[in-house]
Amino acid sequence: MQKTQRVRAVDFVRGFSVLIMIPVHVMMIFSSMDTWENSITGNIAQILERGSPVFLIVMGISFAFSRNSNKKGILKKALFIITLGYILNFLRFIVPLLFFGGFPESFVKASGLQVGDLSSMLNYFLKGDMFQLIGISLFLIGISFKFLIKNKNILILIALVVMWLSKIVSGIQLGIPGVDYVLNLIWGNNFDVYFPLFPWISFILMGLYLGLRYQEAPENADTSLFRPMLYIGIVFLVIGKLLCDYNYEYHFGDYYHLGPGGSMGLMGCILVLFWVYYLIERNLPKNNYISRLFFYCSKNVTPFYMIQWVLIYWLLAFTEFSAYSEPMVLAIMLAVNLGTFGLLYLFNKYKVAKRSKKTRVVQQMV
Repeated sequence: MQKTQRVRAVDFVRGFSVLIMIPVHVMMIFSSMDTWENSITGNIAQILERGSPVFLIVMGISFAFSRNSNKKGILKKALFIITLGYILNFLRFIVPLLFFGGFPESFVKASGLQVGDLSSMLNYFLKGDMFQLIGISLFLIGISFKFLIKNKNILILIALVVMWLSKIVSGIQLGIPGVDYVLNLIWGNNFDVYFPLFPWISFILMGLYLGLRYQEAPENADTSLFRPMLYIGIVFLVIGKLLCDYNYEYHFGDYYHLGPGGSMGLMGCILVLFWVYYLIERNLPKNNYISRLFFYCSKNVTPFYMIQWVLIYWLLAFTEFSAYSEPMVLAIMLAVNLGTFGLLYLFNKYKVAKRSKKTRVVQQMV
C-alpha cells in the first residue's frame, strides 16, 4: 500500500510540474513586459517559473526506482534524450524559418534569429536546454551508478560541491570551438544554454539520493522519502536565504545560472513544497479528476514538453513577441493547452494502433 502511495505522490508532483509549463512558457514568449510584471497572471507565472526544477528532483527519484537498469540501457537512453533535445530545437526554431517565413521582427530584434542567417540558425539548433541537461546528467550518473548506489550519502556532498563550484567555473572557455560548446553545456553563463549542468545536476542528484533512501525502506514512504525531504529542505532553504541576503547578485542574480545560495534556497523551497504536495495528494479522494489529470501528464511528460514548445514557437511565427495584454495571453494559453492535449491524444492513439498492429502481425506469424 505504501509503495502505491509513493508512486502516486511522485507522479502527482511531476504531473503538476508538467501542467505549469504552458502558462509559464506562454507568458515568457507572448506577454508584454507590463503584463509580465504587473498582472496577476504575470505574478503567478513568475512564481511558477521558479518551480520548474521540481521536475529534476522527480527525475532523480524516478531514476532510483529503475536501479536495476543495465549501464548499456542507461547510456542508450541518455543519448536518445540528448538527440530529442536537438530534434526539438530543429522543430521549434528552424522549421518556422524554413517553412513559415520566419519569426516576427520583434523576436528577430531580441534574438537575432532570422531567415538566411546560417550562424544564428546553427546557434539556435545547438542551444542547450532541459533535454541536454537531463541526457548529460543521465550519462554521468549511468557510468557511476553502481558506486553511487553503494555510497548514496556522497550524492549530497557532490550536489553541494557542484553548487559551490557553479559560479567559480561559470563561463570558463578554452578557445577551442567544439570543446567550448561542451563546456558551455556544462557551466555556461550565457543564454546559449538555459540549464547548464552546473548547478542544475545537483537537483537530480538530490532526487537520486532521496530515491535511494526510499529503496531502503519502501514499506514506509513517509519516513524514508518525504520526511527527509522536509528536513533537508528546511536546512537548505534557511542557508540559501541567508546567503542570498548577504550577496543576492552572486548567489541568485540570474535564475538560469544560479550561484550556491540561490541553488540551495531554491532546492530547499522545492523540497518543502514537494512534502506539501505529498500531503495534499495523500488526502485527496482516490481517482479524483485532479489526480487523474496530473498522472496523465506525468505519464506523457516527454511528448507533452515537446508538443507545447513546438506549438508555442509555430504560433509565434504568425503573431508578435512580448506584445500582448493579459486577456490575449490567457486566450493563447487556452489555445496551446487545447492543441497540446489534442495532439497528445492523437499521438497516444497512434501508438496504441501501431502496437496492436504489431501484435496482430506477430500472432499471424506464430
